[in-house]
Amino acid sequence: MHRSWLRTKVNENKTKVAQRVTERAKSMVPTQRGAETDSCMVCGRTMRQTAVVRGEGRVCSPTCARKWAEGLKD
Repeated sequence: MHRSWLRTKVNENKTKVAQRVTERAKSMVPTQRGAETDSCMVCGRTMRQTAVVRGEGRVCSPTCARKWAEGLKD
């Protein structure tokens, strides 16, 4: 076998593997849900989406939680 043929085969396999890795990485990126965004109910800051808690009723920090709790007392 000639070295150039082996190099060609190695390069072909490298591109195949690279394409598979790229496809897998793209499939692992979380997708955005429609127009639904999670935001803090006190300050309105956009927050990371979770599978456990969604929608309204979330606060982004202990400070916002305190402000929200103080609003309930009044």
